[in-house]
Amino acid sequence: MRSRAPRRGATLVELLVSLPLAMLAAVAAAVLLARQANTSRVQSSALATTRELRHAAQALAADIEPLSGRHLTVVSDTLLQFREQLGVLALCDVPDAYAVIVATPYGSGDSWVGALRPGDALRVWVPAPPMRPPVERVRTLSSAPRTSGTGVCATNASPTRRWRLTFADSVPRVAAGTPISAHRDARYRLYRSGTAWWLGRQSREASGWETIQPVAGPLRTPSNGGMSIEARDARGVVVRVETGTPDSTRAYIAQIRVALSMPRRTAAGQGPRVDSAVTVIPLRADAFRHH
Repeated sequence: MRSRAPRRGATLVELLVSLPLAMLAAVAAAVLLARQANTSRVQSSALATTRELRHAAQALAADIEPLSGRHLTVVSDTLLQFREQLGVLALCDVPDAYAVIVATPYGSGDSWVGALRPGDALRVWVPAPPMRPPVERVRTLSSAPRTSGTGVCATNASPTRRWRLTFADSVPRVAAGTPISAHRDARYRLYRSGTAWWLGRQSREASGWETIQPVAGPLRTPSNGGMSIEARDARGVVVRVETGTPDSTRAYIAQIRVALSMPRRTAAGQGPRVDSAVTVIPLRADAFRHH
């Protein structure tokens, strides 16, 4: 009797059974990979919103902490306008009624002085009533020759350059060495770009506000609490700050409270998620309320 040759390959029945099982395994693997990818996107979104909120808080604190309430000009839910401090100068001379010669204090750098531009403000402290420092707007900036002098402006005491600043209005006569702080108007505000809302920063120049630069976002819309800013005194009482608010009122501001809200990507089937952060920025106190 002739022996039967061994069978090679799979029968039709075996193929019909194995193919559905293979398809089920492939579908299960695809679902698992999709879930992992979705989880990874959700985690990346959470990290991104946390990073954006932290960056916004750091940017705001870096600009606001060196200031006092007197430097704030407008505070609203979607706008924080202030005079950022660029640096401190010392008065060397007043050559005429519309110009001053200045230098940086000994040992401090003066590279920032060359970046002063028309529209920047100098606050000259005059030690006489009403004790309110006048603000002069810079008109032109140029280098001035070194001359002999006393104190901070003595040639052998300070190797820094001299600068000549001219103004549209006359400047007060003050003693040599009087400190002068240089400021520039700046602001943070919630603005719309396309369909998204962002926190942006602007600086003012002589012709108006510069192009806004995005700081963090996208945030929620203003009506949904994308940003909220409040000025408060040392007791936590909200202080209203708008154009024309007197120095005597702004002097009591002790802190700025900023709340930001940002939407976050969620897993399929889940409702919308929102990440929020509240930052309290202390200011240099000028005055305290007595109750």
